[in-house]
Amino acid sequence: MIENPEEDLNPDGTASNPWKLCSIGQVESLKALLRITPMCSTGIIILLSLNQQTFATLQAKTMDRHISPSFQIPAGSFTVFTIITVTLWIAIYDRAVVPILVKFTGHPRGLSPKMRMGIGLLLSAVSMAAAAVVENKRRKFAIDQGLVDEPEKVMDMSAMWLIPQFSLIGLTEAFNAIGQIEFYYSQLPKSMSSMAMAIFTLGMAVANLLGGLLVKIVDRVTRKHGKESWLSSNLNKGHLDYFYWLLMAMCLVNFGYFLVCCWAYGPSVDVAEMPTDKMPERNEDTSGIREPPTV
Repeated sequence: MIENPEEDLNPDGTASNPWKLCSIGQVESLKALLRITPMCSTGIIILLSLNQQTFATLQAKTMDRHISPSFQIPAGSFTVFTIITVTLWIAIYDRAVVPILVKFTGHPRGLSPKMRMGIGLLLSAVSMAAAAVVENKRRKFAIDQGLVDEPEKVMDMSAMWLIPQFSLIGLTEAFNAIGQIEFYYSQLPKSMSSMAMAIFTLGMAVANLLGGLLVKIVDRVTRKHGKESWLSSNLNKGHLDYFYWLLMAMCLVNFGYFLVCCWAYGPSVDVAEMPTDKMPERNEDTSGIREPPTV
């Protein structure tokens, strides 16, 4: 609010102290950022759950990774199936799925960004459930073969059982990550377009920090009273499957939180799809307060 024009404004009409006096454009940009913050927070848990797939590398090391008598897939390379799934799905979605969905939804991209985010959240729970089932089967197989105290020994179980969970993770990223970024681009002013990717990257950083904290808490809690930790270095003695079920439960709770955020956010208007004459103004020049005085 301008209280004293002579002190608050420069001769060219700009604020003499930008920390005390802001333009309407700057205020609207801050309001837009604060409005999408709850929606941004829904992506943290899904990224946290996907980051825990490093445990799958330990699982793969104990399983038969051969695809031919002379070649086996390196334990740390199973994430390639996630990348392959993302790549294939994006191409299939754009070329084959979107034209079909447009007929039913009327949305030019088939599904709205929020709907894709929601589908990704559900798929994250499904991927964690698949990981839990496979780990449960792997652990029972190791016990039946008498490998409880030999965690480094490769059992007679194909590591290809891990492919479904990695493929589901790829679908999760294809839906949720892309949906998130498109949502930010459509809801933020043009002057904040560079913030869209930065917000998503910030969510990844927060998820990594919380993921490390979650692993530490689970390890401490489950090893009390002399019990074997769920996340024991000996996977055959631990219960990694329980940890995956925990992540699945967190994903389902997060999906409920997402629905609440969508309800609170209300309908979102994609400015990029609106006619030019109906497009709301987006003040990109946030430095000025009023027009410079004429001489």
